[in-house]
Amino acid sequence: MVYPQNVSTRNITFYTQGNNVASVVTTMPTDIPFACSTNCSFSVNVDQKEVTSQTSAWYREFKNDIANWSVNCDGLITLENYGYLYLLQTQQNRTQIAIKFAIDNGVDGLVIIGGNCNLTSLQINAPYKDIGTYSVGLQGSGAYSTSGVSINQNGEIVTVTGQVYMKSSTAAGGETTITYADMIGKICLGFTRGGVEVREILTTGTPTNDQIMFNSTSGVVTFGRALEADEFIRGIFQ
Repeated sequence: MVYPQNVSTRNITFYTQGNNVASVVTTMPTDIPFACSTNCSFSVNVDQKEVTSQTSAWYREFKNDIANWSVNCDGLITLENYGYLYLLQTQQNRTQIAIKFAIDNGVDGLVIIGGNCNLTSLQINAPYKDIGTYSVGLQGSGAYSTSGVSINQNGEIVTVTGQVYMKSSTAAGGETTITYADMIGKICLGFTRGGVEVREILTTGTPTNDQIMFNSTSGVVTFGRALEADEFIRGIFQ
């Protein structure tokens, strides 16, 4: 998935606990996943400046020069709260998009690449008797950042910016909740069921269908649809 960072705000409702229950609605910025993609690529290129001299022993020598990076996504399908019109308006207004490109290394951890991008291309595809999709090209502006964990050659996990945790298990079948006591106080960055990314991760309320709800106070993940036998689940927390 590609996430535009803080492109808008959402109304969040806070509730008190006890006999006299009260609530207050406030507006908070949030990262909004705007599409699911069937094909996505992150590319970095570094220009090479030739520094060949008489001492190069018949071989050309080069020095690293200016770098650039880009993200391309094909076969995108828009999600709720983010539509084609918003992308077109973003392109017309020449507005930069802050994105996060997540790389799931399985048991080796998670890496998130982020940065500001310009929307360089947008193609909407409307085939006959098929799902309408679109493609976007994003050109990075300035340096990109990395966060999460990385793996060195010795297999040790080195924390770059904030520890990221991964929890995974295989369901027996019929479970509607699972508890990760060691994830109390954390936030859920992403969750997959059977290799499919969960589109909506709630923090309050009751999940339905393919939604999940993560309660950071208790570490409990509640599923809107019961897990199937031998279904593999994986959660990323920070």
